[in-house]
Amino acid sequence: MFAIFAVPLRDRFEALGRDLRTVAADLVGQRAAPFSARAPLGRHSRVIPSARDLLSARSVRVTEVVRQTADAVTLELAFERDTPAWHAGQFLTLVVDIGGQAYRRAYSIHTAPADGRIAVTVKRVRDGKVSNHLVDHVKEGDVLRVLGPSGTFGLAPDRAMGAHAVLIGGGSGITPLYSIARTLLGTREDTRITLLYGNRRLEDVIFADALATLASAHPERLTVRHVLEEAPAGWTGGVGRLDAPTCEEELSRLGGLGDLASATFFLCGPEGMMNAARATLLARGVDPSRVHEERFSSPAQRVSPAPTTAQPITLRKGGRSTTLVAAPGQTLLEAGLAAGVEMPFSCAMGGCAACKVKLIDGEVASDEPSCLTDRERAEGWVLTCVSRASGPVTLEIEGES
Repeated sequence: MFAIFAVPLRDRFEALGRDLRTVAADLVGQRAAPFSARAPLGRHSRVIPSARDLLSARSVRVTEVVRQTADAVTLELAFERDTPAWHAGQFLTLVVDIGGQAYRRAYSIHTAPADGRIAVTVKRVRDGKVSNHLVDHVKEGDVLRVLGPSGTFGLAPDRAMGAHAVLIGGGSGITPLYSIARTLLGTREDTRITLLYGNRRLEDVIFADALATLASAHPERLTVRHVLEEAPAGWTGGVGRLDAPTCEEELSRLGGLGDLASATFFLCGPEGMMNAARATLLARGVDPSRVHEERFSSPAQRVSPAPTTAQPITLRKGGRSTTLVAAPGQTLLEAGLAAGVEMPFSCAMGGCAACKVKLIDGEVASDEPSCLTDRERAEGWVLTCVSRASGPVTLEIEGES
């Protein structure tokens, strides 16, 4: 039932059991449907203060720290219980305690699901509190907390694939692409992979040896093309920043590797590179539905200002509607859950789109980056977990009532 109403204690416990089973399934990678909170988790209150409180972080132990470059380290992680399932391209959200304050940052899983283990690689970000802490101070034996795996990027089970996968990455954007490449090589014998990977210098290349080994092992199926801004003497790879002209030049080299119009593209890296690559592909006539993106950006730099006054929110679903009030600073998701409304969600940080709703009227301020595409934004979709009402708003929640 969509409207807010009192329910017997027995029904509340039954609903709670269903929801906890849904959360447990999500935590091991069984993402058939988004989680929907129905009943209160507090002993004496219907108030659910935060969607994030419903997704308990799990403890993982750092079993190995491998330095990939001067500014990037790999963290091998061991879960206290079973390792969750995931698909290539997904990410973990690390909850990192620094100076008594908890910070959340998303890092892509670079291992392949067939490995049976999870590892993330973190690259230092200038003035980045969390990345610098992880690169400089985390050691073997440390215990971290994580949420996920989450995200729709990569080899989702329902994703259609062509015979040619083109991966375009820059810097730490290689992490999900490496998992995608290894997974495709191991599971899709009819798929060829081309990796176009940009970095500033040769010593900045993450997984340099592993990529060379992988290409040597699959010479007929995997082509790796490095592009450096500061190339050493005798360099035979690409030269320059992966901007629009360089992307055009490098993509032109792929003419002998098949028809790009029918290829599937996966992009991950700095925003400038992503925008240039996408624009170049679309200018070449590539269907936007074949271009999949994962954007790396610092959430702390693009957080929307919190409204200073309470705002009315009208939620519609299946012909029914209810109106509630969002407290200053509350996300749409937090406000809905606090009022006892069924609100679908999963990662609670803008990475999976399980909480996507249609904005019918009003304006919202949303934290970026998020997993919404430009087309979804243009169509009026918003993510309730990272959006706050700037004034009175009306939202449409799709799905059964």
